[in-house]
Amino acid sequence: MARLIANAQIHGDSLKQLAINSRQSAVFAFFSLLLFFSFQGYSQNRPSAYVSLSQKGTSGQPANAKKAVEAFEKGTKFFNEKNFEKAAQWNDEALKYDSTYAEAYFRKAQLYEVFTQPDLALQSYRKSVTLKPDAPQFAVAYQKLIEYHLRAGEYGQAKSDLDHYIPFLKPNSMAQKRAKRQLVTCNYGEAAVLKPLVINPEELSDTVNQFILQYFPALTADGETLLFTALKPENDEDLFITTFKDGHWSNPVSISEQINTADNEGTGTLSADGRTLVFTACNRRDGYGSCDLYISHKFGNDWEKPKNLGIVVNSPYWESQPALSPDGHTLYFISDRTGGVGGRDVWFSTLLGNGQWTSAQNLGNVINTPDDEASPFLHANGRTLFFASEGHEGLGGYDLFFADSTSTGWRPPRNLGYPINTSDNQVALVITADGEYGYYSLDTKRVGNQRVSRLYRFRLPDELKKQFNVANYLKGLVTDVRTKKPIKAEIELVDLKTGKIVQRLASDAASGRYLTTLPNGAEWGLYVSAAGYFYKSLAFDYSKKNSAEGYQLDISLDPFNMNAYGILSNIYFETGKADLQEKSRSELNKLIEQLKIQSTLRIEIAGHTDDVGDAKQNQILSQKRAQSVVDYLIGAGVARDRIKAVGFGEAKPIEPNDSEENRQLNRRIEWRIW
Repeated sequence: MARLIANAQIHGDSLKQLAINSRQSAVFAFFSLLLFFSFQGYSQNRPSAYVSLSQKGTSGQPANAKKAVEAFEKGTKFFNEKNFEKAAQWNDEALKYDSTYAEAYFRKAQLYEVFTQPDLALQSYRKSVTLKPDAPQFAVAYQKLIEYHLRAGEYGQAKSDLDHYIPFLKPNSMAQKRAKRQLVTCNYGEAAVLKPLVINPEELSDTVNQFILQYFPALTADGETLLFTALKPENDEDLFITTFKDGHWSNPVSISEQINTADNEGTGTLSADGRTLVFTACNRRDGYGSCDLYISHKFGNDWEKPKNLGIVVNSPYWESQPALSPDGHTLYFISDRTGGVGGRDVWFSTLLGNGQWTSAQNLGNVINTPDDEASPFLHANGRTLFFASEGHEGLGGYDLFFADSTSTGWRPPRNLGYPINTSDNQVALVITADGEYGYYSLDTKRVGNQRVSRLYRFRLPDELKKQFNVANYLKGLVTDVRTKKPIKAEIELVDLKTGKIVQRLASDAASGRYLTTLPNGAEWGLYVSAAGYFYKSLAFDYSKKNSAEGYQLDISLDPFNMNAYGILSNIYFETGKADLQEKSRSELNKLIEQLKIQSTLRIEIAGHTDDVGDAKQNQILSQKRAQSVVDYLIGAGVARDRIKAVGFGEAKPIEPNDSEENRQLNRRIEWRIW
């Protein structure tokens, strides 16, 4: 999973600008070297980088030692004048006279950095500290070596270097605090690699990976549409989609001419049904900061022209890497605006009933740290947030973490473990709704000076999968029961235990298509309603379900006409009793809402049982249960003459009473317009 980080729009620049910046940074590299002389955080005064030797050279000849110092001082003069070729010549001359000249090896390392030969620079830094392991003037050498060994995952060597480096630093200085955090990283990394997870990344086909760079994947809840950012040959970043059918991903296509432009678009996120898109675009005329978030909705097969999410979400600073909740009503993103916990934090905004987004809020210091966070992703279960962070305890660089939301806030984040995380940077991981696969991008090789990034997936280890709730998905068409024409219907997912609406979405007006998620760990009520139609309710008890599946379910709605009828799926009673259970409230309140909207509607509430027990007692029980519903409605203000109760007992089964599953279906409350 090494080199997973994708630079595009992580730091507010497009790839084209980053390429320019990298060329410029090579030209001006020597300026950073001069920072050595102003390095802050040493615990004692340090001597000049060209201190005269106080001891003889290895040959025992003072003349050679003197010649080494003279050559080194000439080299230093050229170094300060930025004549690096001459500086290198005289520095080599110094080492010819004295091969144990630690200061000359340090200078050699600096020169290798100027000449962009980092591997040779590290060798020379190592030589300098080997010769003088306790010399404060070589603190920068230790700093470079520690960073290298941490990136390489060589935690033991990094710890050894830290033991020498930390005593050079002022107590409670920023440098000391950073070094102590690096020591924590070493300890965590050493422990993590001893308990690796088993993952076998597989590269997606060349059909998908047809660009030099493709990164920041996003998925619909059914896992059949994959969105990603790609860098085209003309150095233009665009959003592409590919669909999974018959076991293969299709050839990627531009998401829409309405979305992609001659400028750069990227880091997109989709709602669970794939019909709401939020993405990043930088330096646009209608922007508020360097990079802003834009939104678009899909109607039928067409995307609308995207709109800037406005100043309540965007700011004069930088916003990127959005992540939508499954229903598209909560947006998480990264921003470096003021008022956060660290530099780049996770922020969020919520869509109100009037179609307006709330002012962005910081997600708080359980998730955010004084360092940077990146690439949030909310799982299809609606509760588990995956994100990258430099600040939480990990293996070095950006690590991937996940945390669950609760009624009282966020739980402490957990590291995804090794080798999903390594000593390098990891970001932009998305997990399928069923928890089976993770998708990510990986820098695999370089073509000349151009890095190559491809999309991969891996099967999630069971040890990780069992730590969060997976989610089923339900999709299909909403149509008129008579005409079979598509209907734009409002769909609500309700947690029956709490009565809380956890998702709101709508079927597509043009096609009638819908897709929603049903996380494990709860009993769900699903309500589908549309103007001019009696709502339909569905029940899903996933409180004890461990696996996750996808279901195709077409839903037909009945218009308000005589004798239309249906089942109130979320009415519950104790066995053999007529007392309504608390989890029936969402259905009852939905029915009350329907009757208030249709003020002249009259309905019959009918009770039905299975065939277990005495037929006469079953009829009496069914009548009492129907009456309990009617009494609840009357108590809520529904006129008595608009509703009536009737009990049919076991007389009208809808399935044979030959299994517990069928008997459960026969135990029901129905409505009928009269």
